Amino acid sequence: MHQGDQAGEDPSSEKDTRPERGPVDRRFTSIIGALRADDPRFARRVSEARRLRSGQIMMLVGFVATLVLGMVPLALGVQTQITVLLTLGAVGIAFTPVTVPPLVGLVLGRLRPAW
Repeated sequence: MHQGDQAGEDPSSEKDTRPERGPVDRRFTSIIGALRADDPRFARRVSEARRLRSGQIMMLVGFVATLVLGMVPLALGVQTQITVLLTLGAVGIAFTPVTVPPLVGLVLGRLRPAW
């Protein structure tokens, strides 16, 4: 005899072992909703985990700036023997890794104040 075969029992009325939302989840959702209504920046601080973090953006922009303002002019300057490109490449390689990430951090601080 199977579990649902007894008289008076309906096998389709069995409770699901994994309810869609438990009482704790509903309370948590209501708390987050209230915080989101009070402070709109709160939702950005807790929710967007898939976006690039500020440090990752600063490193990426610093790397690209070093390539564009340093490596490319230096390589072209070595090939063409143009002093301006050699100088621009040397200065770009020396200073962009140091100056660009803090500048990007300042810009991101204004664009993403909650981060």
